[in-house]
Amino acid sequence: MLQSISTLFTSDTRLYSLTWKDGNGPDLAVECWWGREALSGGFEYVIDLLSTDAFIPDDDLIGRALTLTTTLADGGQHQRSGYVRRVITLGADGGFARYRLTVVPWLWLTTRGRHHRVFQEKTVMHIVETVLADYAQVAAWQWSEEVDAFMADTRPRSYCVQYNEDDQAFISRLLVEEGLGWRVEADDEAPGGHRVTIFADSRSLPEDQLSAASGGIRFHRADSQEEQDSVIAFGQHLRLTGGLTTFL
Repeated sequence: MLQSISTLFTSDTRLYSLTWKDGNGPDLAVECWWGREALSGGFEYVIDLLSTDAFIPDDDLIGRALTLTTTLADGGQHQRSGYVRRVITLGADGGFARYRLTVVPWLWLTTRGRHHRVFQEKTVMHIVETVLADYAQVAAWQWSEEVDAFMADTRPRSYCVQYNEDDQAFISRLLVEEGLGWRVEADDEAPGGHRVTIFADSRSLPEDQLSAASGGIRFHRADSQEEQDSVIAFGQHLRLTGGLTTFL
């Protein structure tokens, strides 16, 4: 009986599926997921998964690269890839165990330590390349084509200090000062299935395939019979912050 029920939880006919970058990992069915994505902010996905195995060791999941695949309305697929930074066992019920994975881009690894470095007479591009080189085993990055022309008249920094900053904070500060941003995009050849692209002109960012084909993405109510993907809700988030900081 349990075996017949378990066939309902295969990924063959489900909207979402999960695969491991190295092709060798536990078979997990996606129950649901949510997350956030932002330019110059990366992403974080939280994925709830089902398994018939209630004893999967956390070490078999943590730190691994995976791909979350979404089947689109037109039958195409959209892939989101990253590294597992957190594993939570949610318990078991009715023969199925639930696991919750938190997935982040490789750039999250650059927040795990604080460093002190000094760069003299180096360009921002050289500084960024030097910092990211420490993560080459798990990372992939590139500069967008227009960056060279944008930075052509920028002089090297005579004295640039990273003081007790994590590498992501340091790099982000330099890029903002130069008017550069970054995005995360899929790359099957990258160790984590994605790469970071540093850009100078947001107008050069690739357009969503559905938006390009349809002249935009529709915004309207939710409907189970929609023929194509659409935006069904907008939200706003407000918070109070300090307007002044005084050191005594």
